[in-house]
Amino acid sequence: MAERSDRSPPRDALVQASPSLVLLEVDGRSASGFIATDQGHLVTSLHVVAGARHIHAVMADGTRAQVDHIAAMDDRRDLAVLRLPSPPPAPPLDVSPVSLPGEGDTVYVLRAMAGPAPEIRSQEVRAVQVLGDWLTLLELTRTLPDDASGSPVLDMRGAVVGVATAALANGRALGLVIPTRYVAPLLRTSSSAPLSVLEAPRRRAGRVRQVPQHPLSLLEGATSDALESIATTLGHAINTGAPAYNRGDVDGCYRLYARTAERLIDSCEAFPGAQHALRDGLRRCEGLPDSDDRAWALRDTFDGLLDVIGRWLQVQPEPARAARPVTPPPKRYLN
Repeated sequence: MAERSDRSPPRDALVQASPSLVLLEVDGRSASGFIATDQGHLVTSLHVVAGARHIHAVMADGTRAQVDHIAAMDDRRDLAVLRLPSPPPAPPLDVSPVSLPGEGDTVYVLRAMAGPAPEIRSQEVRAVQVLGDWLTLLELTRTLPDDASGSPVLDMRGAVVGVATAALANGRALGLVIPTRYVAPLLRTSSSAPLSVLEAPRRRAGRVRQVPQHPLSLLEGATSDALESIATTLGHAINTGAPAYNRGDVDGCYRLYARTAERLIDSCEAFPGAQHALRDGLRRCEGLPDSDDRAWALRDTFDGLLDVIGRWLQVQPEPARAARPVTPPPKRYLN
């Protein structure tokens, strides 16, 4: 095996897991996956197959298969279930929900390689992140290579606890584990769709943020109390709208953001710069094709205002800054 740790999981778990790993060749790139059912369901990370035109699965015994169909995907949790064209040559891994490791616990990422033996990366859990009722995940102490995304992750007992993913959040590279509790529901589907359905998540994954960079003069005439009130309103909207978006209620998120912008425009007549920024965001929405793009346009607008408000408050005299605590920024982790 390419990498070993003195604290290996039980050897029988490794022997059982290794034949079930799958090396994915995706439009010239490599990724990992693993067999999850006797019917040929293959689990991986959605971002590594998003937009794929050609996918080949290379089994541990060297068997190759062209993958033409996807059985299920979960955009919010970065999971995809591919469908092999015939029953797999190896037994599936057990992805029944299990107890998650805690902070400081050791886990093992089994990365598919060309050949029967995987690479084993031992990692410690840095934190258990609860992002709401829609997602709990593990953050690892070290980053992962891109082609480790989709790998099964085992705990010290040898149980599969999740799917590894190399992620980028707030400009920082992360190694994450998506728990198996989110995989099991995807395996119950009997549907099958062509690879063309993967185009939509690729478009979302490639989205470029357009957060305005405002000068401090935008807030001329404003007071600390008024700006903190605006920041609080924007923060509440984001902390409500982002989880709704992540649950799939994209239109509800957009409508919440739009109502918030309209309410603030009516209430901040004393500083026309902030009004102008919010109106610009609403005008930008008029030329966008769907609620997804419009929700992000207003999120960019809100983030631009929060940024300039934060900078404005930082340069105020000490008594003004101490008058009331500055509203903390909204959570942006994986929104």
